[in-house]
Amino acid sequence: MENRICDLPDDLLVHIMLFVPTKVAVATTILSKRWRSISAMLPILDYKDSGSGTIGWFIEKSLQLHKAPKLKILSVELGPHSPVELDVVKCLENAINRGAYGLDLNLLWNVELTRFPKSLYTCDTLVDLVLSNKILVDVPSPVSLPYLLSLSLIDVVYKDEDSLAGLLSSSSVLNWLMLTRRKDDNLTNVIVKVSSLKTLFYQSVWPMDVPVEEGDDDDDDDDLIGSLVIDTPALDDITLSTISEDCYLIDTMPCLDVAHISYVIYPDDNFLKSLSSVKHLDLCLANPMVGSSNDIKFSRLIEFYFLTKTVDWLEPLMFFLQNSAKLKLLTIHTEHESPSPPWNQPSSIPGCLSSHLEIFVWNNYEGRDDEKQLLSYILANSECLKRAEINLIATCNLEERQKEIQSMPRISTSSRLLFPTQMYRWFNGHCYGD
Repeated sequence: MENRICDLPDDLLVHIMLFVPTKVAVATTILSKRWRSISAMLPILDYKDSGSGTIGWFIEKSLQLHKAPKLKILSVELGPHSPVELDVVKCLENAINRGAYGLDLNLLWNVELTRFPKSLYTCDTLVDLVLSNKILVDVPSPVSLPYLLSLSLIDVVYKDEDSLAGLLSSSSVLNWLMLTRRKDDNLTNVIVKVSSLKTLFYQSVWPMDVPVEEGDDDDDDDDLIGSLVIDTPALDDITLSTISEDCYLIDTMPCLDVAHISYVIYPDDNFLKSLSSVKHLDLCLANPMVGSSNDIKFSRLIEFYFLTKTVDWLEPLMFFLQNSAKLKLLTIHTEHESPSPPWNQPSSIPGCLSSHLEIFVWNNYEGRDDEKQLLSYILANSECLKRAEINLIATCNLEERQKEIQSMPRISTSSRLLFPTQMYRWFNGHCYGD
């Protein structure tokens, strides 16, 4: 077997070595001179600290022996036990000087924030950039990353707000962006203005002290958490998580296909209007909605996954049903212990129930009065319903609840009523087991 492997051409051996960890690939240098030359030509280097304390020597030695004219991807992850004397800036410059198009730097070591040189922000080969944790993003002027398609900034610190703005404006082809914030990142106002952006993931920091109260008129600027402005007209996929900013202005996104929204402090009409073009909406409601005008229409919405952690959930749900005429798939997932306020049946049946809704799923159904009223209403008015799946909460009387639901009238006599033994989360064509 060994001879057969050695008979393979060098380029094929290099390709095979890409499927094993870099540390294993470099270890083959002890076999022979040929294997030393093979490992020295690897176009992708991935260094991860195993906690042994030898990562610094290993990185410096393998880079010193590396002879490939191009280093396509460099990934470095340094943990708390990584040696502080490792010159990670030198490693970065080594990759940039050899035309790297992918850089992934995750610094978790016990040193001060690392500032990278200007060459990082003027690299004309870089396509994918990931910066994580103990990194100071200090972007010079001018900045130019003409081929950058994907950018991830995860728990980093910024010199100032201009550094983020400069980095986002450095590429006219940027189409994928991840911003995960930390509490002390030096940002108060975040502006994401990228005309080419297709996918955005943004996660802020939720204030863990007293929750914001609706109608709070305190004008003390010291209490402001900040502002978020998103101007991305080409966006088709957005994830917003833990949005704690006091002000957010999100321009209408006409191409929006998928939206995952969770933990937004009091989403108001302006926020909802920005989502009005979405086709697949995954919404986790942790606080009551503010406003919810019927002037807002979700004319393209065909799938709605509604996870509620607030007792005031019936009114927001009915708002979406009344204003989503083409809705075909509805999932309700309740995660609260207290009953909702009394529910007033709407004066008119939502158009989606009478003409479009085909699949209805309820996860964590307990059988409280408010839940019974809503379930009975949906089954009695969903004329096009093909399938209803009710996942009962484990603590209720399963047999009694099933009989109760089966006795509810269904206008769609051909619809199937199912009680799955395992709960699955369906969204946008994907199934996730819980």
